Amino acid sequence: MARIWNGVVDDRYLSPYDGHVSKLVVQTTDEIYDNPGNSTYRRTYIRNISPGKLRLAHWPTSHIDYVSGKSQSGDIAWVIAKWIPAALALTIMLLEPESGAQVRNGGNYDTFPYKYYGYAKVARNAFENDSPGKLIHDVGDEVNPVCKRALRPRYLCFLRNPDDQNGLHGVMPMMVEEWIAQYKSERNLEYLFVAYTAEQFKGGSNEDMEALHNIAETATRAAGLPAYWIGCSWMPDDHEMEEDVFRISDVVRGAKSVIIAVGPPVNDAGDDITTTHEMLQQWGQRLWTFPEVLLSPAGQPIKVYTRGQDLQSPLALPKNQFAARVWSDALVARQLVDHFEGNLGLSRLELVILALQCLHSRNTTQYLKGDHSYALMGLLRLRPYVDQTDTAFQAFARLSLANDSDMLLERLICTLPKDPGQHWSCMDDAWNVNLWDIYPTCQIAGVGHDDTVIIDGAFGANVRWKSFAPVANLRRTSWKRLFVQVFLHSSPIFFFFSLALLALNLAAAAILLIYSLAMIGASPKLLRVIYGGKFWYTQPWFFGFEGYLDIETIERQIFGARLGRLEWSAWGSPLSRHHANAYGECVGSDPTSDPKVRQMVAMAKHAKPGEQRIFTLVDTNTMEVTLFRAVRPPVAFLLCGHEGGMQRAVGVSYDWTTGTCYRETVLRMETPVLEKMDRVSRLRLGLKRPGVDVLAPRRD
Repeated sequence: MARIWNGVVDDRYLSPYDGHVSKLVVQTTDEIYDNPGNSTYRRTYIRNISPGKLRLAHWPTSHIDYVSGKSQSGDIAWVIAKWIPAALALTIMLLEPESGAQVRNGGNYDTFPYKYYGYAKVARNAFENDSPGKLIHDVGDEVNPVCKRALRPRYLCFLRNPDDQNGLHGVMPMMVEEWIAQYKSERNLEYLFVAYTAEQFKGGSNEDMEALHNIAETATRAAGLPAYWIGCSWMPDDHEMEEDVFRISDVVRGAKSVIIAVGPPVNDAGDDITTTHEMLQQWGQRLWTFPEVLLSPAGQPIKVYTRGQDLQSPLALPKNQFAARVWSDALVARQLVDHFEGNLGLSRLELVILALQCLHSRNTTQYLKGDHSYALMGLLRLRPYVDQTDTAFQAFARLSLANDSDMLLERLICTLPKDPGQHWSCMDDAWNVNLWDIYPTCQIAGVGHDDTVIIDGAFGANVRWKSFAPVANLRRTSWKRLFVQVFLHSSPIFFFFSLALLALNLAAAAILLIYSLAMIGASPKLLRVIYGGKFWYTQPWFFGFEGYLDIETIERQIFGARLGRLEWSAWGSPLSRHHANAYGECVGSDPTSDPKVRQMVAMAKHAKPGEQRIFTLVDTNTMEVTLFRAVRPPVAFLLCGHEGGMQRAVGVSYDWTTGTCYRETVLRMETPVLEKMDRVSRLRLGLKRPGVDVLAPRRD
């Protein structure tokens, strides 16, 4: 409609009733409601929506502490004092018709009425791309195009008098194609790869470059090879330099041998790094040196030449010793070395996870935001073309789409970071579950803008935050409840009828009066019998509120009394706790029984925008209550995968200004909830919500 809205940024949600964008109102506990406005959503207090008759029936005994099982002196007197007015009030209320809750959505949760209509930056299917040729290369209509492998380097440095291994005779740079055309019948093309770091050999220094080439020529003649490749000199074409940088992995793979040149750091003011071992450790801290070791020829030791020392006696270091002697992440890096050596095979998923972990722990001078992903792609089979507009996440996402990485992105969105500030490349899960233990049930349809992905096929349900609602339920009819219901609901009629008979001095009046008074007097107890019994079905709802309440209070707000129907989730959230009961069964415990959780609850009462808060989710389908932490209240939960016999439910907030959902938390739900949810249309999902929160202190 070409409308523009100006105002304070606040949280909103998509109404499951009509699909309109509505202002988000969250019910909160009294302690949080009374605090100054410090949220991006409106707040309201928690209202009791249970049947008034049942609340009144439990009022006489509401002051008794059933949790501790101890009764105080005077409890009986208070029960009697409140019982009489409650019984009299129920006499009138029993004449009112029942206004029970209704089954809605065909017995399912409220739907999440979302659909993404925009374009992905890179779609999995080429027909869905907005501009198929918008990358820096002319790739036509191919989706997420990949660059071809380099079978050999374009340039090499060829030795003069290569058969003379005594002394240095100089080198001559030449295009490989020219060399092949000239010497194809005389020599085989084999070369040495020289690995170094600009931290020790500065590219603009003639002295450093001369020392580096002396090392390279000495090592090449000692290896009996005719040429060597070195990154500082043999990428002379500016228009192809970027492509050559990200093809170095192919150059390493094609090399006959790899050597490392080290020296004192060029910018080291002190003398902290003086030995070959220290120089080699500094070299190993750089990002691009890690793939060079992994891709070097298997079974060969790598020789290390030190500037200023005897070049005729280099240090020969076995490849499997680099993890222990050179790298700080030895336990992880050794697994990758063993994989490329061929004695310990990693799955595709394990390879990407471990390699990404090692690469992000190393230093680099950033050339592009996706440098770490571009270094990773050298270890994989397919390599997408470099896109200078990519963020680090987008570069990694495109790389994952191009390669068969066992649905890594789909698994990644199902994880819950251990820390809110955890980088996306750190795939540690709050439940300490490995990524390969998560089995996705949705698919990534494309890579979106602003570090988002387009997912499809997830099941989802809306969360009701503004209030509780009456819950429709099914209970089996029993003779006991049937007789109680007939006698109790007829007692007010018999009472007033007996009064009319008394005016006529009929003997039956006394009998009816005694019967009706007995029923009325016992009405608080009998009414609880009517509303008792096991629930065989309940209308699925996700109710949410901010803060913590004990489960007895929660059940009274929804069902009118503590009937033992709700229970704490045993393992739905990292805050969940459980124990074994007297029969050895696993049952959920109150999370605040743990002092650490109790402290989190206390601190969250004064949380500021951007800080984690405490929320409670009530699931009336499984009748479980889950306490969890999030920065914003998730407006919906999406089932995107499963692990350990539980569904991974991604709780998302909704940025209504961009139409993007952002992951706020991840809960574990029982599998039966899947049958009560509807599919969600294609959805744009971000792992972390950007921007600064703005206060929306209004209350309702």
